[in-house]
Amino acid sequence: MSDPTYRSLVAGEFHLFNRYVPTSTSGVGARSRTFDEYVAAGHYRHDWVWVAQRSDEVLARVAFWAPPEYAQPFSVDFFDPGTDLDVGAELLRAAYAALVTEPYDMPTGNDRPDYHLFLPADWRDHPDAMADANDRITAAEKAGLRFFVERVNLRWTPERGLPARSTRLRFGPATDDELVVDVLMRLCENSLDSYAARDVERYGPRRAAEVTIEETLEMGGRDWWRLAYDGDGSVVGITLPVRATDFATHAYVGVVPEHRGHHYSEDLVVETLHIFTEAGESSVHDATDVANAPMAAAFERVGYEITGRRVVML
Repeated sequence: MSDPTYRSLVAGEFHLFNRYVPTSTSGVGARSRTFDEYVAAGHYRHDWVWVAQRSDEVLARVAFWAPPEYAQPFSVDFFDPGTDLDVGAELLRAAYAALVTEPYDMPTGNDRPDYHLFLPADWRDHPDAMADANDRITAAEKAGLRFFVERVNLRWTPERGLPARSTRLRFGPATDDELVVDVLMRLCENSLDSYAARDVERYGPRRAAEVTIEETLEMGGRDWWRLAYDGDGSVVGITLPVRATDFATHAYVGVVPEHRGHHYSEDLVVETLHIFTEAGESSVHDATDVANAPMAAAFERVGYEITGRRVVML
């Protein structure tokens, strides 16, 4: 039997991605749109899509994703390693080696595109989903990636009800750059968010706050940013609503340490929902770390539904 070949697609070959046969029926790896729909929207380039082949058979496949306006991929969001995990791992290694070359200006702040494994909300309750997820995680580990965090994906739509705005907090535009940096630095203290903790470890508190601002500004919507104040005029927290490529979301939301424990995060989220509703957004998609139970609970209390989970590997 001949050895597999590992290569990117060339123009006109997107159909090869769909030739892969052992696709998962457990919901593991499923996206909100099909691969072809993402291609039509400009989220994939043919040289970002790789396959492992033996003759005409596609043994494994991987696709790197980014918004259409970016020249470098943000993440891996389709990865099917096939029945031989060593083949899947070698495909992933080959694709990373070709796509991640120096200098690599990673737009998301990572050293290379991260791998997002999309999962059903109850994936650990189903043996087939567990097996499919573990195959992908094992192949990614063989390729040199490591587990970073598991996150809960959530969604709010107007049909779920728009709670009344807070009566205990006052909201104002976040136009003072130095104040925004100060608040974000304070939010980093004992943060349960893995990305925030990583940025503080990597850059220090101030630079981590500045990076958050820079990355959020790339998505626009600065006029939506709000600071929250209590009756004494003390800053309670901040919300940074944005519209990402496909949906509205919180780029950042948090309560400063001295005001935690009073469910103020719900007030912040509700204010954001009103901002998005007034802007005509039909749905809001958010995510939080599984370990950040207080934030997940806040989202659910204001009417979000859990749509799935996501394992992120770096």
